This record gives sequence, structure tokens and C-alpha cells, in this order.
Amino acid sequence: MGTSGRVVWGLIILGMVALVVALPLAVRSRFEGAWIPSTSMSPTLLVGDYVLVDKAVGWPARGDLVVFTDPNDANEILVKRIVGLDGEEIVVQGHDVYINCEPPADGCRPVAEPYADFTGEVRAAKDVGPLQIPSGAVFVMADNRNAGEDSRHWGPVPRAQIFGRPAWIYWSSDADGHTRWSRVGRRVR
Repeated sequence: MGTSGRVVWGLIILGMVALVVALPLAVRSRFEGAWIPSTSMSPTLLVGDYVLVDKAVGWPARGDLVVFTDPNDANEILVKRIVGLDGEEIVVQGHDVYINCEPPADGCRPVAEPYADFTGEVRAAKDVGPLQIPSGAVFVMADNRNAGEDSRHWGPVPRAQIFGRPAWIYWSSDADGHTRWSRVGRRVR
């Protein structure tokens, strides 16, 4: 092999090493793992689910799940669902969420929320509103409405605190450590 052949192989090896070093850094800048420690997002997310968080998020829409810094503890992250957008007026009464209207006005209907679950013990229920959601913020709620604290307790979440969306469950295990294979690889919605 001549000098030019060694140079080509050297460049190929150098390129492969650079790729091996850069790929994990690129993935880490876009994705991050998070563990679900509570029942607040049940049945969508269960205690023991490990989710891959996509940090490349645009402005979220109603119904989207978001990951954000806990308003009460900057070292903790939370996952909740967006129910109200900036500029909207929200009212929460019992099991119902109203946007830009206040019941019992004619034509005032609750938002359809097929993901909302009320089967657990009532620990964190709270009525709110009418509340104007400030510009650049969203109103988030737990899917398990009876168990989770959310914007009903600490107010709207500023966009600056949102850093991603849960994308996939990459691992899941129950309280006894048994793998829940049926959840592994599931897309989070």
C-alpha cells in the first residue's frame, strides 16, 4: 500500500472515530431520558416508565404532553398535559375544563378530554377560574386529575420552563421490578 492509500485509510479511521464521539453528543443534545415516579399521569404514563424526552419542541398545542421544570423545585422535572394556551381564559369546575367561556352560559361546553382520568382517590382536585393565561405560558393538568398537582395549584407554566415532550417509553417496570414488555417502545400521546 502506497502513501496515498495510508492517508485515505487514516482519514477514514479518523472520520469513524469522530462519528463515534460526536453521535452520542448529538443525540444527548436532542433527547434525554426521564423516569416517571408518580401516578399523576396515569393511565398515559405509569410509575416505573422511562421515557425518551424530545427536547426539540416548537410551541406546544392543547393536548400535548410537556416536560418542564417543577415550579416548586428547580431540581425536579414534571410531565403534564396542556389544556389551556396563552391568551385564553380557563375555568375548571369539577371534572370539566372550559376555555373562553364560563358556565352556565348558553353554548359554553367543556373541552373534550378523553385522556382525563378520575378513578383514583381524590387528593389534589381543585376548581380554578376564570383565569387569564398570560402570554408565553400554558395551563397544564395531570391526566390523573384526582392525584396530581398541576396549574390548578401553582398557576400557568412559562414557556421558558418547558424543555421537551415525552416521545417514547423506552423501558417500564412495575413496583416488583418486573418488566412491562407491552409498554416498551410505545409512543407517548
